[in-house]
Amino acid sequence: MEELLRRQWESLLAWLDQIDVEKYSEISTDLGDWTVGDLVAHLGLSLSLAADVGEAPTDVDALSIGQYVAAYPPAADEIAAMTQQTRAALGPDVLGGLRQIGERVWQAVARYDQARVLARRGAMRTSDYLATRLIELVVHGDDLWRALRLGTTPVIPEALRTVSTALADVYHERTGMVLDPPDDLAWVRDACGRVPSDDPALPLL
Repeated sequence: MEELLRRQWESLLAWLDQIDVEKYSEISTDLGDWTVGDLVAHLGLSLSLAADVGEAPTDVDALSIGQYVAAYPPAADEIAAMTQQTRAALGPDVLGGLRQIGERVWQAVARYDQARVLARRGAMRTSDYLATRLIELVVHGDDLWRALRLGTTPVIPEALRTVSTALADVYHERTGMVLDPPDDLAWVRDACGRVPSDDPALPLL
């Protein structure tokens, strides 16, 4: 999961470098009043949190991916505030700041316990926690591409498939229904509320 997360991050950085993100930073997105610049900062925040995990106690149950992402909606205001703090911290050299975040995170991940970590919302299996970071990069990478429609999507197929499967597992955990989505991208957008749905279990986060 670490290697896939790193490849997805590098794909996002390469795409942002090609499109001149500074030029488009104030363009609106489909996410309320968030701009492209806000989304880029949120990507940085999402990955940077992986540098702040601790050692998980052995006597605490591990959260599932579904339990972890269920905490996102109630924390929306906090997440928005942290995103703005990250945007301010990135300063004018946005890509340089994002690269520094990546370097810090990969150094931290190399020191992770191989089994479990203590994340912001509780203990998790290391692979599951890294999957939550991948979900962020894939979902918001697609948000950025939909906002700008420049070049090819920065979301790499393997990452999209992994996130699609993870979200299908979250759906199963919450509803008991097994999904095998025929279209990974359409399912991820459905699962994350990017398109309207009559399913009361959606969005998942």
